[in-house]
Amino acid sequence: LLYHILPGYLKMPRASQADFDHYNKKYTPKTVEPQSANWWSNYPRYSASLLREFYGREVPLEEAYRFLPKIDDGENYSWLTIFDRMCRGGFKGLFAWGQNPACSGANANKTRIALARLDWLVNVNLFDNETGSFWKGPGMDPGKIKTEVFMLPCAASFEKEGSITNSGRWMQWRYKAVDPPGEAKPDSDIINMLYARVRHLYEKEKGAFPDPIIKLRWEYGPKDGNGRVIHIDSHMVAKEINGYFLEDKTVRGKKFRKGELVPDFTYLCDDGSTSSGNWLYCNSYNGHGNMAARRGRHDPSGLGLYQGWAWCWPLNRRILYNRASVDIHGRPWAPSKPVIRWAGGKWKGDVPDGGWPPLSAGRDSRLPFIMQSEGMGRIFGPGLSDGPFPEHYEPLESPLERNILSPQFVSPVIKRWDFQTGTGTLNARATSDPRYPIVCTTYRVTEHWQTGVMTRWQPWLAELEPAMFVEMGRELAEIKKIRNGDKVIVRSVRGAVEAVALVTVRLRPLAVDGRLVHQVGIPYHYGWATTADREYGPGDRKPEVLTFGDSANLVTPNIGDGNTMIPETKAFMVDVIKKA
Repeated sequence: LLYHILPGYLKMPRASQADFDHYNKKYTPKTVEPQSANWWSNYPRYSASLLREFYGREVPLEEAYRFLPKIDDGENYSWLTIFDRMCRGGFKGLFAWGQNPACSGANANKTRIALARLDWLVNVNLFDNETGSFWKGPGMDPGKIKTEVFMLPCAASFEKEGSITNSGRWMQWRYKAVDPPGEAKPDSDIINMLYARVRHLYEKEKGAFPDPIIKLRWEYGPKDGNGRVIHIDSHMVAKEINGYFLEDKTVRGKKFRKGELVPDFTYLCDDGSTSSGNWLYCNSYNGHGNMAARRGRHDPSGLGLYQGWAWCWPLNRRILYNRASVDIHGRPWAPSKPVIRWAGGKWKGDVPDGGWPPLSAGRDSRLPFIMQSEGMGRIFGPGLSDGPFPEHYEPLESPLERNILSPQFVSPVIKRWDFQTGTGTLNARATSDPRYPIVCTTYRVTEHWQTGVMTRWQPWLAELEPAMFVEMGRELAEIKKIRNGDKVIVRSVRGAVEAVALVTVRLRPLAVDGRLVHQVGIPYHYGWATTADREYGPGDRKPEVLTFGDSANLVTPNIGDGNTMIPETKAFMVDVIKKA
């Protein structure tokens, strides 16, 4: 979870950052390098514009900053941490928005127990899933669960209009093809309805701190006679993300009128005269229209840039730090495939990451790594909790008793919960344990998506990949007397999952420190809600094609990486036994 940032990679305020000036100074870097662009020196422009998007001109910037939620210094609010806190009774409710935590989170048994300790749970999804129906899942006693569950059906991507951004940063516009079925609504309309109800309650009952809700700027669609947004207009949202001039303004010699869309983020201001919901997307919906909807098929680069197709943040720049691909004279290091080059007194090719001339121009130029305060690329750098240099550590669950490459067995900065007392096997781990001698990893298959909530309900996909399987090598299968297609149980110290054996030549034992270590792999996409094993009540929808097996995360450990808190689900210890 990106709990630590606001839109545009702006930092989430901490409790110790009492005012807006303190906040901006904390995150605005300085540099002593005269040729560094030090682009984050513009931080106050982007933070002020974000606050203006949230609260408009009527709320002073300092007051708007006070309205923002603050996270406690030193606290971690990532996935594993919040579900541990939930398991200990630290939350009253949860919105599972387009998620399936009962299957997607590491150590799924712990997650399911945590859900049972909530007062309420809102499940916003296309289909019923293991999260919304956790209370009637395996090992659960509905009579002992207090959690009140609300199912809010939502629209699929082709049942609503809006944009999607891929991992290449391409923002592409999608159009609505059909209406959503029944009571299903776009996520945005669900949020709009909830906001209207919550705001009404604050206006009526006041509460401890009503202003952050009551004064929130909400200009995302047509309004009724009472000033409430009837439904969300995706184009209005996209324009708000881009940003507006909130007053007549002259910036860098150009005059703009109040209400004009900001052309790009170089025109955003720190005095509150501009708004932008995400500075990186400023230029995506401008005076030329909806840039994400463009469908130009011409690619003069021959490199697959397609600069006229959709839009790419920032500024439609397809390759980040592209000026690093040329020498000091602007000549490409790879002449046969130039991303960018200096010719005729200007840059040609991709949108340059800054319009300065090549480094041979001296003081008039800037170093290419504009987001680094020193302007240079980094082989290693500060900020990592485990230090700047690479090191091999064993996973916390390992077949070995020692790290054969280093005296330090596991990373000293991983987040772990197995030291908690009174939790039994809830946070258990098994290192060099003869009961669990096999290394296991998790992965995906082409036919399914994430935990399978969307794909397990599609009969053709469920038919193609109908069952949880465990892939194992021939050598291990022979030792275990397991044949291809046998029903087996994959068991770890935390739980177990049934699977179909898939005997393959892809996996082979590894020779490690004088012994053979076998490995297996299990896919991530399954859950009990679409199986034949569950009970189907009168109102329950039954899939056309039933699947087999529960979540792989029933056996994975809840161990967090020291920097990202990503769970250690790619290496842990299990045993595989043939089902009797």
